[in-house]
Amino acid sequence: MPWLFASLAFVFPAFVALSPAAPDAPKPEDFVTVQKGTLPIIISAPHGGRKKVPNVPERVGTGLTNFQTVRDENTAELVEKLVAEIEKLLGAKPWVVIARFERKYLDVNRSREQGYESDKAKPYYDAYHDPLAVACKAVKEKHGRGILLDIHGQAAFTGAICRGTQNLKTVKLLKDRDGMAAIRGKNSVLGRLEKLGYKVLPPGDAEETAKEESKFTGGYIVTNYGSHTAFAIDAIQLELGTDLRAKDKYATTAKDLADAVRVFHDAYLKDLK
Repeated sequence: MPWLFASLAFVFPAFVALSPAAPDAPKPEDFVTVQKGTLPIIISAPHGGRKKVPNVPERVGTGLTNFQTVRDENTAELVEKLVAEIEKLLGAKPWVVIARFERKYLDVNRSREQGYESDKAKPYYDAYHDPLAVACKAVKEKHGRGILLDIHGQAAFTGAICRGTQNLKTVKLLKDRDGMAAIRGKNSVLGRLEKLGYKVLPPGDAEETAKEESKFTGGYIVTNYGSHTAFAIDAIQLELGTDLRAKDKYATTAKDLADAVRVFHDAYLKDLK
């Protein structure tokens, strides 16, 4: 039936022409949410992602201590809410970097040597740290100083928030300039959260020499960008307990944290250039 083949020859090309084009392969930048800001405030959320990284095997952590692959549940969602609340309260935008990839493929709160095991993960690592470095440099250049809040989750103290500053190392400039009041006083981020009823470790009434919880003293992000470094941005890792990140609680936590950021901004950052 030559007429049938002739008909198909006309129909098949038409079918191909009407088929939708194959979607572009996802790029590393598609796995990180980035917002450029106008405030001297930077928000980082490295461990709340849910996406599988294509062609990158899961890490095994051979030879590493404190190796972790679990997600800090609801931290990405909490930060989205936090950012929206900050924008409402201050009428301007903070800088934001949120990982959308699963921590089991790479951990951007570790150095390059410990953060990934496959070279194919490097572009995703860079897609997180490049905009974070840009944010820190831009804040320093425009405002002279600023605050980086690195948001994490922990299950050891389910109703508490643990401060991580490498025992005040990553907030050196803030401490030197404004004293301990800026770190745990009534107008500090953590002091305001205590006033709102949150348990903070170490507590505000502890001795200045009180050590931070050993597992939560701050990882690579605050260590790399903190004010003891050339980036000169005061950096605090906030480890939020499981109860504070529950589905029915994280929006309230985010709102209260935004209020604490507002209070700190008005006391210590409002009059910057």
